Amino acid sequence: MELGLGIDVGSTFTDAVIVDLRDRRLMAWNKASTTHHDLAGGIVGSVGDLLREHRFDPGNVVLVSMCTTLATDSILESRGCGVGLIGIGWDTERAGSLGAERWAFVRGGHDSKGQELAALDVPALREAVSSMAGEVGAFAVSSVFSASRPEHEEMARQVVHEMTGMPVVAANELGGDMGVEERSAAAVLNARLLPIMDELLDSADESMRELRIGGRLFVLRGDGSLMPAGEARVRPAVTLLSGPAASLLGGTRLAGLDNCLVVDMGGTSTDMACFDQGFPRLSREGAVVAGQRTRVRSIETTTVALGGDSEIISDMQGGMRIGPSRVMPLALAGQMAKDLPRRIMDRRRTDFLIASRGPRGLAEGPARVYRKVEELGLCDSEEVREALPDMYLVKRTVADLVRSGHLLRTGLTPTDIFNLEGLHSVGDLQSSRAGAEHFLEGTVMTLESCCGRVMHRLVGRLAEEIARKLITDEAGDLPADSAVDGLVRMLVRDRSAGPLRLGLRLDRPLVGLGGPAKVLMSSLRDMLGTEVVVPEGSQVGNAMGAVCSRISETMTLRVQPMSDGYFQFVTPFGDTREYHSVDEAIAQARELAGLHVQRRAEHSGARDVVLRTDLREVLLKDREGMERVDWIEVTARATGEPR
Repeated sequence: MELGLGIDVGSTFTDAVIVDLRDRRLMAWNKASTTHHDLAGGIVGSVGDLLREHRFDPGNVVLVSMCTTLATDSILESRGCGVGLIGIGWDTERAGSLGAERWAFVRGGHDSKGQELAALDVPALREAVSSMAGEVGAFAVSSVFSASRPEHEEMARQVVHEMTGMPVVAANELGGDMGVEERSAAAVLNARLLPIMDELLDSADESMRELRIGGRLFVLRGDGSLMPAGEARVRPAVTLLSGPAASLLGGTRLAGLDNCLVVDMGGTSTDMACFDQGFPRLSREGAVVAGQRTRVRSIETTTVALGGDSEIISDMQGGMRIGPSRVMPLALAGQMAKDLPRRIMDRRRTDFLIASRGPRGLAEGPARVYRKVEELGLCDSEEVREALPDMYLVKRTVADLVRSGHLLRTGLTPTDIFNLEGLHSVGDLQSSRAGAEHFLEGTVMTLESCCGRVMHRLVGRLAEEIARKLITDEAGDLPADSAVDGLVRMLVRDRSAGPLRLGLRLDRPLVGLGGPAKVLMSSLRDMLGTEVVVPEGSQVGNAMGAVCSRISETMTLRVQPMSDGYFQFVTPFGDTREYHSVDEAIAQARELAGLHVQRRAEHSGARDVVLRTDLREVLLKDREGMERVDWIEVTARATGEPR
């Protein structure tokens, strides 16, 4: 029997599933806590327990496919390394808004017709890299019109890597129809995530060796397709949002529905996407994460900072806010520190610190603070400051270490409330209770009413976010306005406002995934006017989606009309070809792009490859206001089963 192993490394749990590859049938699954300081430990724990409990032979596992929410979580929590941006052939006064810590611009680049504007200024490039190298952990290089002519980006990437040995993201890898500033922001964002992806893949390799699993390792892209792990190391940007993509694909597989809205609520975030006739909608501009378009090709996913590990805090008006910050649930922290309930009562706080990722790569001061937290065990920032009386700005350093993910902060979360409500049992119940009782200090609210209020607020927030997604998909981005917020609330909860009656009704079922799904989703039936399905195995939808995905390679060539009546495009190999007629140019672009993606898919390990090509005309209005074809995009996609 040939088995497939799916692994999802999430913010809270590491899930593993075993699937019969003949019919993609879920045979068994397991969950284990994600050990952020030792990702390999969580993978070995989850997969090892699964193999032993069900007596699967590791030698029968011929395919291993992995996805993760770690990159998405890092965006939501503003974690990752500092990035240096090198712009080639362009400049902007808005460079500071592109997300990089340092930036520089050098001569080079190409024009819209593929002609070189100037030779790449290598001396200026080297000078810029030297000035940044000590202050950043990764680089992004972005040349004007690099989507069709990437040569200068590739040259710059080589120079940066030779000089620094640091990881580099080239903007042309990200695809999509973007301007140079948008493409540069996407490259910076993904460069920030490179060390996180490297750590994950190193852990996966170590885990497979320890478990004696020899199956080939694949990683899921954000668009729902698979790529070999080796390629993921070279092009890590495309793995952004692989966790959400996997969960959404797994949801349709587990529910057996072709037309649905899949909602996956995990530890840090909630991901949502629509499926039509079994296919996900793909985003040309990139999925939305915390209100920001990532510009990485992906399933059209909306991600919001709402999950089981979202921090519950009270505001100055006596209200309650859930998220966007993620913290370690008190229940899980209580497993590590048995005296946590007493410490909560004695210290009158729930925000304690736990060492997580190790001090590697930290400067002397932050490393000293990290080691002190490690030495003290569970502690708070005041205790760290008192233990380091000769250091200045200890609290600020602690905050920076929390932001970078080296330290984890504890707090009251929905996971703790689920514990108290008896909806599931995770970690130490007494730690959850102590945290909730501290939260209630100074109020007349009972523990029971507090739990009910949190549950009501969670369901309401979830319904509001679903409504926002559906409205945005149809009408465009909603403005940040209190009146809009009130209208959304009326649609899903407060159905009347004087003589006005509002309501919302979906045209397809809602599929709920993730640990909180069974707890919360049934309450959405009346709010959203649709059937709610929580399929068996919904807790491991991500891992299921990862192992049931296929290898897919895509390439878009741009056929450009020239002023002399010819038509040209840049081939996959970087040379330019010209043709007398548009039909001849399109036919040749189809053939070359199709052959190229088919070979790439087969090289990545695909079998039974199916090829598809599509055309898209990009229109432009001339001075008289008449529309004309500016260029034609020829997109080839090759898809096959992994082997």
